[in-house]
Amino acid sequence: MLRRALTRPGPWLIAGFLAGAFVLYRWVEASGGPAPLIERFGVVAPAVMVAIQAALSAAPFPSELFALVSSAAYGFWIGTLITTLGWIGGSMIQYALARRGAQDLELAPKLERLPGWLRRVPVTSPWFLVTVRWLPMGFHLANAVAGARRVPPLRQLWVAALGSLPVAAFWAAVGAGISPW
Repeated sequence: MLRRALTRPGPWLIAGFLAGAFVLYRWVEASGGPAPLIERFGVVAPAVMVAIQAALSAAPFPSELFALVSSAAYGFWIGTLITTLGWIGGSMIQYALARRGAQDLELAPKLERLPGWLRRVPVTSPWFLVTVRWLPMGFHLANAVAGARRVPPLRQLWVAALGSLPVAAFWAAVGAGISPW
């Protein structure tokens, strides 16, 4: 089964994305972090911040630092927007990778072998997909489950937006100095 899975594109897409995200993470680190990037890219810096944050949030790298820096540089509202857009982008990347990976690994029949109580968890419900994002590592879990269970892309998009906005606003408040934490 593993050999057959490795002949399909899904696992290679996931591995390639993670390798690219690692290179991006190291580049940002070598550049001195997000703050010097804002100075370097000038007026297009918000778009660069969204793209980098999307890639890093889809990979297992912290992207909250970008939320703090973009909010400190642009204020609460723009910082919230940049972070929300970055996290939505990251959600859609993870969703697409999980969807393709689940298809290539033929997970659907395997999911039916889960215990009954676990199969009854409403993982494709919008309420589940929004609220699970607020748990530690829930962002990744929600996107992977949505992709693997073939949640419609439009539903994934709006639940990602709804689930990301409050957390993005929190980090933006911290970064902009509104919150005392």
